[in-house]
Amino acid sequence: MGITVSGISKRFGAFTALGDIDLEARPGEFLALLGPSGSGKTTLLRIIAGLEFPDTGTVAFDGVDVTNQPITDRGVGFVFQQYALFRHMTVADNVAFGLTVRKRSTRPAKAEIARRVEELLDLVQLKDLGKRYPAQLSGGQRQRVALARALAVEPRILLLDEPFGALDAKVRKDLRRWLRELHDRMGLTSIFVTHDQEEALELADRVVVMDHGVIEQVSAPEAIYNDPASAFVFDFVGESNRLPVSVRGGRAHFGGHAFDVATDGTRDGDATLFFRPHDVEIVGAGAAALPAVVSLARPRGGGTRIEARIEGREAPLELDYTGDAPPRPGDRIGVRPLRARLFPAG
Repeated sequence: MGITVSGISKRFGAFTALGDIDLEARPGEFLALLGPSGSGKTTLLRIIAGLEFPDTGTVAFDGVDVTNQPITDRGVGFVFQQYALFRHMTVADNVAFGLTVRKRSTRPAKAEIARRVEELLDLVQLKDLGKRYPAQLSGGQRQRVALARALAVEPRILLLDEPFGALDAKVRKDLRRWLRELHDRMGLTSIFVTHDQEEALELADRVVVMDHGVIEQVSAPEAIYNDPASAFVFDFVGESNRLPVSVRGGRAHFGGHAFDVATDGTRDGDATLFFRPHDVEIVGAGAAALPAVVSLARPRGGGTRIEARIEGREAPLELDYTGDAPPRPGDRIGVRPLRARLFPAG
């Protein structure tokens, strides 16, 4: 099922949570809403679900306007960060809850509910735990129960709000891989809110990067990382270094040093140069490069992570070195960005 959001705005008092948002989720797509706290991603998800209502704009499912429908009429499954399980109910009763509270005319028979619960517990790999209570489960198991409960009502759309935020790193990694496989198997349209960029880039077909209530970029994960559309996206997704530079005649100038970079149409004037820690060449002092002094060097991932301070700059650069005999603290080096992006200052 496709989802179309058109011109959605939402304010809470003087705070603008969303400003004129347009977005489309394609049928069967796994879409991630990625951004820092306060970026508007959860508010947008709740408006799609019917837990919040916009001040302006529309939400449509397969072309049908559902803007004013409550969540109970939208056919969505919603999974929260904190599980929201009923502690006094067994696992099986938690999964069955959405079916047992339906109107009598649409409520399945008890035998059908029991069959569906058993099937879902098997699907989320909790087949023999139906008689346990939430307190007897691990965090990862509780989140699987929450997901099974969301799926019990046979949703057309699955919405997940930071579903792994309360779990440790190892469990998160295992569960998100499993969730992607489950999404593909069931053919749902899924929208997933996260502030974890690794999670978004690994799970999603496309990533929606948000900040201050607006969408900065919607692209495939590799494009978000390799071809960021704004300074915010470059800085937020992946590690990055930034230098305040002046662009003159197609060259970037920092202090008394000038070097060639792709200006991408950036006009002459103040700009910010961004580059990744691994997109540099580290050369000897005195070479045609930015002069820096190494302040820290530590092993990392088969190489060495170096912190170095450039003359006239307070914050250190983060650099990756993969060769033999890495520089040591106190060494003077030259830094050449090999792949960098310029964005106008301001």
